Amino acid sequence: MTNLRPTGSSTSSSSAAGKSSLAHGSASKKLSAGSEIDAWCTRCRMDLGHRIVAMVGTAPKRVICQTCGSEHNFRPAAGSALGGSTVKAAAARAGSRDRASGEGRSKTTGTKRQEQIRAEWEARLASGAPKRSYLPTERFAVGDLLQHPKFGDGYVRSLISPNKVTIAFSTGERTLIHAPEP
Repeated sequence: MTNLRPTGSSTSSSSAAGKSSLAHGSASKKLSAGSEIDAWCTRCRMDLGHRIVAMVGTAPKRVICQTCGSEHNFRPAAGSALGGSTVKAAAARAGSRDRASGEGRSKTTGTKRQEQIRAEWEARLASGAPKRSYLPTERFAVGDLLQHPKFGDGYVRSLISPNKVTIAFSTGERTLIHAPEP
């Protein structure tokens, strides 16, 4: 699954036009209404994935949180290329993302990984274990099966932080929030 996320590049400038045209490791893709972007959610009070619903020129203006569904003005994620970070820091982030994303690897390597994740997803769901309904106010553990109202059946692959989990769905992995430990 490919999500458009703003990243930096060594040729990025500090202008909004230069920054908003950066998308997922490639300066050739431009952000537009419908693109996905990391932003500060005013309801969830954390950096999460959002979908752009309005642009002013080449800069995002309004976004919808993909976790809670609230629509609000775009507020850059902490440390994002759109948040006013330095050109050097943005270039370093872009370089590390390119290495992490495996640019230069063959497509079959990525396809094999996706097939493995899909096979694991199917095996977990075929186990017959009970599924819990996903609610951001509930706490989840690695391996929990759940039913999400939008993404369908999934299971918790990993805990990213005290309040974020990676969940594998049939369409790919998603990072969602869950209740922190009491």
